[in-house]
Amino acid sequence: MNLAAKRKIIFDMDGVITSEERYWDAAALTVWELLFGAKHLGVQPFGGIPDFKTDPSPGEIATVRRIIFCEDRVIAFFKQQAINSNWDIAYLTFIFHFIAMLRHLATRGAMGSALSPGGKEGGGGKGADLLAGGLSSFQTREKATIGDTWKPTFAAVLDGWSQGARGSELIKKLFALSPAPFAQIFGSSMGTSPLWPGIRNIFQQWYLGEGRDEGLPGGAKKVAAGKRGLLSREEPILEISRIKHALDELLRLGWKLGIATGRPLNELLYPLEQMGISDYFEGDSVITHDHVLEAQEALGGELPRISLGKPHPFPFLKAYWGKEKDDRQLAISPPLPPKGACWVVGDTMADLLAAREAGAGFAAVLTGPGGEANRELFAREGAAAVLPDMTRLPDFLRDVNDTK
Repeated sequence: MNLAAKRKIIFDMDGVITSEERYWDAAALTVWELLFGAKHLGVQPFGGIPDFKTDPSPGEIATVRRIIFCEDRVIAFFKQQAINSNWDIAYLTFIFHFIAMLRHLATRGAMGSALSPGGKEGGGGKGADLLAGGLSSFQTREKATIGDTWKPTFAAVLDGWSQGARGSELIKKLFALSPAPFAQIFGSSMGTSPLWPGIRNIFQQWYLGEGRDEGLPGGAKKVAAGKRGLLSREEPILEISRIKHALDELLRLGWKLGIATGRPLNELLYPLEQMGISDYFEGDSVITHDHVLEAQEALGGELPRISLGKPHPFPFLKAYWGKEKDDRQLAISPPLPPKGACWVVGDTMADLLAAREAGAGFAAVLTGPGGEANRELFAREGAAAVLPDMTRLPDFLRDVNDTK
């Protein structure tokens, strides 16, 4: 193998090149709709939260996010615990409050009178159509909706329930908080929960907007009229001229460039093309959620519960090896890059953990959630570099090369 031909830098996208602001808005709007929308839990707005509508103003979106995510501290919390996808952040934030609601019912002796998914009494329903039927089916025989008897405590997500758990272990701890009669709603993992597809679809509706139904997963409902979408408002995380200069420098230093992102392909191509940087990256080294999903489905018969998204190393390894190695090998017994031949640039613990397992050097940037507050965490967890932003990478790699 020609080592020079395989020197690659793999970039995470959000928080490194693109801003995640619009995704975080979509996550907040998803939780808002599920908690306060009349078709779902129908909680009465309180504490400055706007009434639910499908066409909130930018100011209302900012208010929803500020309150639900506690000035973005909830986002930073999940990212620090290796929860990488913004779909997952929306899902887990809502599920935390949904479980709190169920526990509230249990303390009031109302569990038996709550309606289960599909409108049947008790907790024994299958739960598959929970969101399709509307979460407002959860009512008590006292003729009061859940929204009249319970309110979420948004800061409670930041309490000590996680006990330091990360990734899949964090999810297990959250599911374990649910009252037993409703445990089947959550499945054995996030991916097996009957609630997961519906929550993801609501997120996509907010992000894509009316008229972009092609980006919704198969079988998803069309976007509700009035949802204007956030994709067209995507922005680079830095001035695009600075990003391009850094990418030019890395190419001049002899590095090939790739991307490993949790975005679907269509949501990656749009900002890359708008920013004019798509040609910097090798096609076979651009790995998206679609590639991960395709590999999981192909391996599902052999490994039915495998999850190949970050913090699994699969996305970074696939971006490094391209078509040289098959998905099964990369998922089960992956060959690691030669030492020093692969660097990963990311902004979250999921990126760091995945890079570590992939045998890649990890350069953390502080442009993601948490910002400067993550410096100590990244250093403690073994990042080779903690940089203010991705434009510092060329100088760092020059220094690394000079010391060899």
